Amino acid sequence: MMNYTDAHCHIIPNTPCPDTLAGRICDATNQSEWEKFCNAIDDKTFACIGIHPWQIETITANWANELYDTLAKNPCLMVGEIGMDKYHADMDAQAEIFITQLKIASELNRPAHIHCVGAWDKLLHIFKELSKSMPPLIVAHAFNDDPCVISQIADKYNVYFSYSAPQDAKAESRILQTPPARLLTESDAYDSDTAIQKIEDVTNSIATLTDQNTAECSEQIYQNFQKVISYVRPID
Repeated sequence: MMNYTDAHCHIIPNTPCPDTLAGRICDATNQSEWEKFCNAIDDKTFACIGIHPWQIETITANWANELYDTLAKNPCLMVGEIGMDKYHADMDAQAEIFITQLKIASELNRPAHIHCVGAWDKLLHIFKELSKSMPPLIVAHAFNDDPCVISQIADKYNVYFSYSAPQDAKAESRILQTPPARLLTESDAYDSDTAIQKIEDVTNSIATLTDQNTAECSEQIYQNFQKVISYVRPID
């Protein structure tokens, strides 16, 4: 039996997690979605709420208080999808909103799921500045920076790296340089059928790259997934 897990998708958790998956994490991107993500509907579905860097123009004046209050009332929730993206406007505003969310995740002891495109230099600076008030765990969604960043942050900030199926040699290199105990698989999908196919593809790809059979690979990634969700649900 394969313990497939999806560490990052955008499926609104209003339908049961498919039997094919042993667990999934569903990420909101803006305030209008938060209420829908507040309650996982089964013991395999987990959720994150936050402001995506593409959505910073949609926030209300009271967004930070609303985020804090919603998380405080729902201890099963993580923080995400949050981060920075150099291809979208107003990096200063992105940074301010990102820092606020990291601090909330730290105060409430919740993992943070991060989107970063072309801005890892800025994120590393923020991590250093917040070193004493960082979230307990970070998931770097679709990590796509230089593999040398992995060794800089994996242990120091308790970072896990989430991947879809590699499309080129650079993507394969990132996976190979990620410690096996830090690997996660993701679909980034909006529907369950697409999610399942993508998770099967990426798990098979990682198994081939790391010279494992798929069952061994999926089990290692499942155990990593369990460590992520342990902050919102204790491991049995």
